[in-house]
Amino acid sequence: MQNIWPGSQKTGDHNKVEKTIGILGGMGPYATIDLFHKIVTNTPASIDQDHLKIIIYNNPKIPSRMEAFNKGAKSPLQDLIKSALVLECGGADFIIIACNSAHIWLDELRRNVNIPFYSMIENTVQHLLGCKSSTNEKILLFATESTIQHQLYQNAFKGSPYKIVVPNKEEQKVVNHAINDVKTGKIKASFYIKYLNQMIEKYQSEGVSMIIGGCTEIPLLFPYFETDIELVDPTYLLAKLAIKKSMNK
Repeated sequence: MQNIWPGSQKTGDHNKVEKTIGILGGMGPYATIDLFHKIVTNTPASIDQDHLKIIIYNNPKIPSRMEAFNKGAKSPLQDLIKSALVLECGGADFIIIACNSAHIWLDELRRNVNIPFYSMIENTVQHLLGCKSSTNEKILLFATESTIQHQLYQNAFKGSPYKIVVPNKEEQKVVNHAINDVKTGKIKASFYIKYLNQMIEKYQSEGVSMIIGGCTEIPLLFPYFETDIELVDPTYLLAKLAIKKSMNK
């Protein structure tokens, strides 16, 4: 019987096995589109057939990661596991998540599937450590409260020359509002961009040398940041990793 599953297949033109990317998305949909777009635009391709096989499960019904961690609402874990199994059963060879906060449950997800789960956060840290040129750099983290309070990036950078700086309580409210604006489709029109720019100017004057967009909605606001500070986009870095893994490089 002919194999109809869209998993790893040998391509006739290049005689190599390419792996199918699985994107666990919907958290939120705009961030999922952004990840898919960055994979496609960064894939070396001159014709359709040069592009990579990608399965996207855009499941916006997964319970809020922020409310689950901060307010004791329903955990998203079971829905995350079900979504991951949809991708695995559909033929994905590995999975990436278009959401930083969902990485709170990454260990449980890895235990419940039989294919690799690549971490956006681990990949970002490895990238920055790989291009490290100076010492004691301060990084401003724009992320959800759940990502910050669970210390996903802080723990990942432990023992490194980088120091993670997080907004204060009132500044975090601005970040939260900006993230919610992106989720509702208000990106360029977000009322909070000017306040984010004020925060960036303040932290840059205090020695911050770069910003991590530690929520997948934040990099969508990068074009509107009026700064020359280095902006680190974990979504872009994850897209590059997925391309590499898919092409077996």
